[in-house]
Amino acid sequence: MNSDSESSKGRFAEVRSEISRTFEITTRRPVAIFMVVLAVAVFGYVSYQQLPLNMMPDISYPTLTVRTEYPDTAPEEVENLISRPIEQRLGVVSNLVGITSISRPGLSDVILEFGWDTDMNDAVQTVRENLDRTGLPRGVNRPLILRYDPTQDPIMRVGLFGKADLFTLRQIAEEEIKQELEALKGVAAARVKGGLEEEIRVEISERQLALMGLNISTINRRLQEENVNLAGGSLLDGQTQYLVRTLNEFQTIEEIADLVVGERGGIEIRVKDVGQVFRTHKEREIITRVNGVESVELEIFKEADANIVATARRVRDRLFGMPEQLEYVRKLKAGEIERAKSGDRRAQVRQFVQLKEMTSFIAFSLPEGIQMELLSDQSRFIKSSVDEVKQTAVVGGLLAILVLYIFLRNLSHTAIVGLAIPISIVAT
Repeated sequence: MNSDSESSKGRFAEVRSEISRTFEITTRRPVAIFMVVLAVAVFGYVSYQQLPLNMMPDISYPTLTVRTEYPDTAPEEVENLISRPIEQRLGVVSNLVGITSISRPGLSDVILEFGWDTDMNDAVQTVRENLDRTGLPRGVNRPLILRYDPTQDPIMRVGLFGKADLFTLRQIAEEEIKQELEALKGVAAARVKGGLEEEIRVEISERQLALMGLNISTINRRLQEENVNLAGGSLLDGQTQYLVRTLNEFQTIEEIADLVVGERGGIEIRVKDVGQVFRTHKEREIITRVNGVESVELEIFKEADANIVATARRVRDRLFGMPEQLEYVRKLKAGEIERAKSGDRRAQVRQFVQLKEMTSFIAFSLPEGIQMELLSDQSRFIKSSVDEVKQTAVVGGLLAILVLYIFLRNLSHTAIVGLAIPISIVAT
């Protein structure tokens, strides 16, 4: 019995000796250990700077929406001919928790809810196979399978309003602001909503059409034939190749009104003889307002792997200017910036270049009376949340060090633990 106890103690002593020899380097090589810790801290800090920041985690919601369009039909017909057959066909899909349908004029949405452990790729494939076997009426567009992704929501919304009409606001948003924003790093797209979109409308009088012996299909065919822009092949001249195109698009309203659509008794019948052509706007589906005033709204979407905070900062700087640009504009309006002397050409060039750089943001170049306002910005909430986490971590670390010092009553031991806390966080 004593021999077994002594052998156990011997083995324990050998193990403890091996462990002590393994970690002996941490005390015998302090400079090497310090360099290792420093390297870990540096790489950890660099990795921290590259961490992506998003509003929501990268999760896949277990829901699918089957959207089917059936133009020019009432909600009751959509429900009976589309929504119910799709519900009956998809009701047998495995792992299905609930199914809901919404029938609107010309549109059917069937919402499928699955369990959280469902493989959504397999679910999409199963739903698509069942839809292919569903008999739908003729004229129904092919059903679309949509998946909700919170990362596809706009990260920023900007309102454009002012004294200009809604046509002008829409044109400025689409042709100037939209293109500027989409060129920024991290911005995937900018979508314009609201305002008025220009449309050339041809309204035909049914009575005049009947008197002239024409029909509406003839008018449509003639308009399509005379408004074309087609490729016509290529022309080779020596070593130079020219692309040939057929350009025959309408340029003015008068050209459309003077288009010949038929003939009666040797007299040409034109569009203006059976109707009228005028400039108007498309049917409005969305109306946006800022402070009660109708406006045009821009939605900014980020790229999949882009940092929301960094992307939003670039968009804000491009729209409203950086702090130094705003300070320069303030001094410029207050007359605090001295002009270069007329004889100093270099100074004039430098001042001109500085003026262009400091006034290159979009808000400064807008016409007088037009303003922009930031409506929503996800990065502000994210930044405030991250700052709060940082502040809480610092306060928690200081309190932990204080409690350790109260119990240990040893400044050096407390300092070791106090250094280990931030280094371990950065290393993680």
